[in-house]
Amino acid sequence: MDAAIRRIIAVDVQRRRTGRCSAMVHALGSGESFTIASAPDGFTDVASGLRVWPDGRHIVLSGGRAPIRIELDDDVGFSGFDPKSGESFTGRAGGGSSVTVYEGDGYYQFALVNENGL
Repeated sequence: MDAAIRRIIAVDVQRRRTGRCSAMVHALGSGESFTIASAPDGFTDVASGLRVWPDGRHIVLSGGRAPIRIELDDDVGFSGFDPKSGESFTGRAGGGSSVTVYEGDGYYQFALVNENGL
């Protein structure tokens, strides 16, 4: 799974958990920051240009890419499957400002910032 998809998963899960869409996401491993453009029905990951629409148990992406399956498991857990990469993932995201995505033997941490800085 590529970095943009992991980032999109982090933003989508946080949006589902809190009801707010982040304006910025920081990839803590690489130190990179990425702008997110919120929309009433989803968001756009500005760096990749991918438009995202949450749809029940799926994350629908622009460009005809197969939807990513996502399920919120408990208070902070989530899991899913990306059909394009053929990879399953799990993660943790509560109501705070961080999300961790576990994929294979690795993990990716993200800090998410709302427009008001929280």
